[in-house]
Amino acid sequence: MATYHQMGNDSANLTFDLNLATYKGSILSPVNQTSDEMLKYVEKTREKQRTSFEVIFDPQLYSPRSERGCLPSWPYFPKDVDTADLSALDWWKQTADLVLSTALKMAPNAICSPAMVPRTFSDAYYEQVVLTSDHLTQCLTGSTHRSIMTAIVDLEQTGTPNYSNTVTSILSRAKTNEVYLVFYSTTEPRREQKDTEALKGAMKVIEKLESAGMRVLVGFCSTDVLLWKAAGATACATGKFFNIRRFTLGRFDEPKDGGGQIPYWIEEALLALVRQSDLIRLQQRGMLSEASRRNPFGADIINAFTNNKPWLALSWKQYLWWFADVEQRLTLKSVTAQDLINTADSNWASLEETPRMIFEERKNDGSWTREWLRAIEELSSFV
Repeated sequence: MATYHQMGNDSANLTFDLNLATYKGSILSPVNQTSDEMLKYVEKTREKQRTSFEVIFDPQLYSPRSERGCLPSWPYFPKDVDTADLSALDWWKQTADLVLSTALKMAPNAICSPAMVPRTFSDAYYEQVVLTSDHLTQCLTGSTHRSIMTAIVDLEQTGTPNYSNTVTSILSRAKTNEVYLVFYSTTEPRREQKDTEALKGAMKVIEKLESAGMRVLVGFCSTDVLLWKAAGATACATGKFFNIRRFTLGRFDEPKDGGGQIPYWIEEALLALVRQSDLIRLQQRGMLSEASRRNPFGADIINAFTNNKPWLALSWKQYLWWFADVEQRLTLKSVTAQDLINTADSNWASLEETPRMIFEERKNDGSWTREWLRAIEELSSFV
């Protein structure tokens, strides 16, 4: 049972909410914080959190050419990132050394190796990922800090036959037994993955890495946590923006007619993020799940919009609580991913019956539940 808070913009205080105390730790975000701001956060974390609360340093060099944020202010940010030969191992070793010296000042429990989104997800790329990770692991030998290998995997390619075998055979050679698995995806925020073959391949990557003795932490998750846990992932991470898909340039964009950030309610009964008008209608139909009724932020949200008050901040907490709760239930096997998806699929079908319920957002139609069921059912036969 391990859930991590994927830090984002102005999300530090969320980790100190007592109702979110089941999170095992936080993954730091240099994109969103300067080194001084992060150091203050870590110090506050050490003061307020239980001793078992972990802090993981992720250098976040995924796409430094386009999504830099606060990164240029960090000492390890490569000044030659736009001109360097990114296939050169020595360059990566030097970058890892700089990441290490910077990260140690934060006194984290673990440090992730640096990795970027490549032009091509080739075998050579994954071999470089392993060698960079091995260098970091060697540097931390005898230290109290753990090394975690960052592995970015293209979700669209995972559906290719034998792709998962090739990737995992390379990644499993790493000297560390922990991998921070990030699936590269261009799916827009708040939309679920629906490519069955790709999902089966992604699950197979997790399954094979875990079988090889590696503890997999899947980053930037949303409701797809059900699939990753079904595949055997040790831990999953999420953030207040419902997954912070860092590789989608418009990841924080709202619908064009929205204007500003819009609150969403995570509804387990549908495995969907719903808008206020949809939430009200679901409530009237008596379709809110038991998990939603237990959620400590649910009543506050309903009270807020009933009294015409904003509930954006509450929506983040409602989602974060659900994520940790469902991860715990899946780990303890008090419920299965298949059961939850089956229930959601049946509920979506019932909404098609008279009187039909049409959701505010056109793409919020539950079509992913059938693909998810197929992915789980067909995983064992996927090669």
